[in-house]
Amino acid sequence: MGLKEREDYYKANNAEELLHALKNKESYIIIQDDFKKEFEENTQLPLTETEEMGFQLGFGGTAGIWSEIFFQIINASSKGSKQQKKIDSKIRKYNVKKLNENEILLYLRQLDY
Repeated sequence: MGLKEREDYYKANNAEELLHALKNKESYIIIQDDFKKEFEENTQLPLTETEEMGFQLGFGGTAGIWSEIFFQIINASSKGSKQQKKIDSKIRKYNVKKLNENEILLYLRQLDY
């Protein structure tokens, strides 16, 4: 990925910036450096495409509906800040890709279709 391509990417350096980007449904979000470690420790990452496909096939395609209901119930009753709960909820619309040791790329799932 070249530098020119990254100019339009939103760079999140803390939880507030990440939540702002998620609320605005930014197409591409890069999480860098110091915030990357905090992000990996605190955030419930969505399933990968392969994991989700197996999950959907096992439940005849209805897994998405049921899993979202259960996720929202568990997320509402879990410990953690309101901000982190919002991040966990909104990040489910994104795919996660590790670019290198210092960067993680989040991109909207709808961009794959």
